[in-house]
Amino acid sequence: MASTSQKPTILPGRSALHGKSATMLPNPKGGKPGLVFYEMAHLGKLNLRTDKSAGKMVKTITGCAFPPAANKFTSAGERHAVWLGPDEFLVLCEAGKDEDLTGAIQTALGSRHSAVTNISDALAAFHLKGAAVRQVLAKGCSLDLHPDSFLSGDAAQTLLSHAAVTIMALAEDEFIVICRTSFASYLHDWLCDAALEYGVTFKK
Repeated sequence: MASTSQKPTILPGRSALHGKSATMLPNPKGGKPGLVFYEMAHLGKLNLRTDKSAGKMVKTITGCAFPPAANKFTSAGERHAVWLGPDEFLVLCEAGKDEDLTGAIQTALGSRHSAVTNISDALAAFHLKGAAVRQVLAKGCSLDLHPDSFLSGDAAQTLLSHAAVTIMALAEDEFIVICRTSFASYLHDWLCDAALEYGVTFKK
């Protein structure tokens, strides 16, 4: 008798903030909220350990060139390659594309002294935007976040309050903040509290 079994569908797990509800706290001074943020649920995240000689290969597969210098990132559509160290990069990709991208990079790397690890579930990512986003982040971060110092395309590993994070500046009023999944709920609560004086919206 022929088997009728089918390959099971692998559904994404819970998002890091599955227990959090949408929040809208108005700006006390009126107008738009100073911070609007949401979780980039199921965003693909790959840790890549290799040297810059693999840059052409990585760009062919991901679309992203290696960052040109320390504490920078490059982008290609929804994908980003973030500098973490001299031979370490964080590759962000569309939800659901992480496994395919991991396999493609592993195949291309071949016997090269390098490694690619899918860490999508280990990290959570937030998208932050608003006129007060830099002021909010500055409350818990020792980086100089002035627009003349932390520019679009800059990235840094630091602490945001008690959470270890990677901060990426997409634009003057737009950031991605990445933390360990276990700190996601804490960071959500901290952002809501820190942005209270400017008004804050958390979108589900």
